Amino acid sequence: MPANPKPGVGGLSLSRDGRTLVAAGDDSKIRFIDFATGNVQRILSGHANVVYRAVFSSDEKLLASSSRDRTARIWSVATGQELHQLGGFRCAVKAVAFSPDGKLLGASGNDGMLKLWDVKTGKELKSLVHINSADVDMSIYSFVFGRDGKKIYAGNGDGTISEWDVESGKETNVWKAHDRYVFKMAFSPDYRLLASYTDSVVKLWDTSTWREVQSLSTVRTSDVIARASSIAFSHNGKLIAASDIGLDSKQSKYIYVQAIVWNVKTGEKLFTLEGHKFDINALVFTRDDRFLLTGSVDTNIKFWDMKTGQLARTINLSAQSSR
Repeated sequence: MPANPKPGVGGLSLSRDGRTLVAAGDDSKIRFIDFATGNVQRILSGHANVVYRAVFSSDEKLLASSSRDRTARIWSVATGQELHQLGGFRCAVKAVAFSPDGKLLGASGNDGMLKLWDVKTGKELKSLVHINSADVDMSIYSFVFGRDGKKIYAGNGDGTISEWDVESGKETNVWKAHDRYVFKMAFSPDYRLLASYTDSVVKLWDTSTWREVQSLSTVRTSDVIARASSIAFSHNGKLIAASDIGLDSKQSKYIYVQAIVWNVKTGEKLFTLEGHKFDINALVFTRDDRFLLTGSVDTNIKFWDMKTGQLARTINLSAQSSR
C-alpha cells in the first residue's frame, strides 16, 4: 500500500434504520458515517490492505469485512472490537456475506476457495472449490446465500455460476452465465431473480428455472474496454443499478465512469449517472429507494435522486481522513 493511501470507497452498507452508512476503505479502514450529516462517527482499524466489503449481519450486531490482506474479519458493531480474524486464503478476499440466520459467514477470493465459518466460534467449517487449474481463472469473485441459507450461489472466474449445498458442501448445479468471469451477483429482494454481472452485461435469471429472462447492456461505444464494478437492486425490487468504467484500447485512460439504473420489469434504461473520476465500486439504495448512493475510488459518496436522476448530495471522505 502507498504510505498515505486515500480513503477510496470499496463497499457501502446502510443500516436498517437508515441512519448509519458503513464504507469499506481503500486505505484499510472501515468508516461508520452519520447518514444525516455525512460526518465520520468512528473508524475500525485492523486490516493491513484495501477493504473490499463491510456488511452487517441480519440483526446488525456484527459486521464482516473482506480485504486484500487475505483475511476476512468479524467485528462487534456496538464496541468496534475485532472478534475473529479468518484466514487460510492465498490471495485477496474479494467477497464476504453472512447467512440469513447470521450463524455462518462465507468469504471467497482470488485463490478459488469459498470458505464457511461458524460466526460464534470463528471455526472454519468448509472450503468449497469449484475448479483447481493453472490454465483457468479460479477466482470466486462473488457469492450470495439463498433465501433460507441452505444454498450458496457463486460467481466463478470461468464464467459459470455454481450452486452449492451448504450442509453437504457439494456443488449441486453449474451453468455457463457469461463468456468471461462472473464478477458480481445479487438477489432481488423477493429472491425471484438472480442478477449476474461482468464487463458490459447484467443478466437476470429466473430462480425457479434458472433461465435467463433479461440482458441489460452498459455499452456506450464498441471501441472501449468495459470493466464491471458493482450492482444493486432497489428494496422494492423495481430498479437495478450497475456501475462500470470504459477504458481506451491501451487501458491507460478513462473514456467514461458511470452508473446506470434500469426498470427491472421492462429493461428500460432510466438514468445514466456520471460525475465520479474513478471506479464506482459501491452501490446502495436508501431504504425508501428515493436515492441511489455511489461510492468511488475518488473518495466521494454521491446521492442520486431516483425521481430525476440528478445529483442531490456528496460526502467527501478525503476531507475527513485526517480526523
